[in-house]
Amino acid sequence: MQEPVGTLVILVFIGAYLAISSEKVNRAAMSMTGMGVAGLVLWGYGTNFNTLIHSIEWSTILFIVSMMAIVSVAGHSGMFQYIALTLAKPTGGDTKRLFTVFIVFVFFVSIVFDTTSTILIMGPLTIEVCKALEIDFKPFLIGEAITCNFASIPSIVGAVPNLVIAEEVFRAGVTGFDAGFLFVILMPLSVILLFVTLFILHRVFKDQLIDTEEEIVDEVFVVVPQHMIKSRSDFYLSLVAIAILTLAFTFGQGSGLEPPLVAIIVAFTVLLMTRERVENILAEINWNTVFFLIGIFGLVAALKIVGFIDDIGAGVGAVVAGDTGGAVAFLVWVPALLSAIIDNIPVSIILAPIASSLAATTPVFPAILIFAVNVGGYLLPIGAPANLLAMAMSEDEHDPISFKAFAKIATPLAIIHLLIGTGWLYLMTFLI
Repeated sequence: MQEPVGTLVILVFIGAYLAISSEKVNRAAMSMTGMGVAGLVLWGYGTNFNTLIHSIEWSTILFIVSMMAIVSVAGHSGMFQYIALTLAKPTGGDTKRLFTVFIVFVFFVSIVFDTTSTILIMGPLTIEVCKALEIDFKPFLIGEAITCNFASIPSIVGAVPNLVIAEEVFRAGVTGFDAGFLFVILMPLSVILLFVTLFILHRVFKDQLIDTEEEIVDEVFVVVPQHMIKSRSDFYLSLVAIAILTLAFTFGQGSGLEPPLVAIIVAFTVLLMTRERVENILAEINWNTVFFLIGIFGLVAALKIVGFIDDIGAGVGAVVAGDTGGAVAFLVWVPALLSAIIDNIPVSIILAPIASSLAATTPVFPAILIFAVNVGGYLLPIGAPANLLAMAMSEDEHDPISFKAFAKIATPLAIIHLLIGTGWLYLMTFLI
């Protein structure tokens, strides 16, 4: 690592993260300020700011903005309200069945949408349905936040960390790792975790998942789901867009068609077709999250420029060299613990080059890192944006999910998931 500039950049990174973790400052403003200070430090030692800017993962940023735009159009159409009522109606007001249906639906949505988009879609709908049925929405939000994190692991587009790690591996020209390989390796594990999660959560929340009164159920379910659709043109446009995205993400990767390119074309074609409402839709994009990610990517880019990332890679390589079992355990537990404390996005950015270098041994290693950072994201509430969004939504309803309440459920579940995943991935490294 370059000295003393490397030490100064690390101090800026740590300072920015301590401030963000304190939750006393706006995380987007802090991350962008941190990036600016890191750029100033690099400039003071002869590195042009353009070098830092060019190192930011702009394709990932554009992917996230595009997906948010599609979600916004679909939300305007009433699609999600329609889906929520359609899902809830067959349960007949049975709260435990409704909980299972919503968790399973989140599981499948998370394969196509990133975790932030999934919670932005499901959170408000869940609260709306639960309030109408006069049941506690907090178990639902906690379960959905946990589920979207582990459900995203089989999909390259399922979470920002997945995309970051996959793009690093593709850039390195590693053979054998693609969207199909990731799905085959991690989808069975994800399904196992779903069953385990439902089993545990039903027991943990048994006293809160209480059935509502029959009269209230009748009043809610008398509404026809089709009446929830506000704009049929936007509804069908959103359906077509989601179908194209799903097919392109599933089959396009093998031909080198990158997810960000697909998302940009689909999202902004949809926006063109919404005409005069484009500005309103763009205004609803979560720009706070977008600028937070730009700042984080910039801070990590600064660490790369001073050689810190290379030093970590060399250190990890020395630890796991020639020891496959040790490498699996290390790549599961260390990134997971880091993700719980820091946030899984910067952890994935820092460790992606390491997973890429280890992929020369077996393409399972990048999949292990993807699993680790996503599951580690709910070891503690601050580990993933989906958790923070769910907690923010409950706070907006004046019925907050506390840090302690979330951790009490999520932390033991994450440890169980990591133990199961370690065994599964250890088996995969020997079978492939």
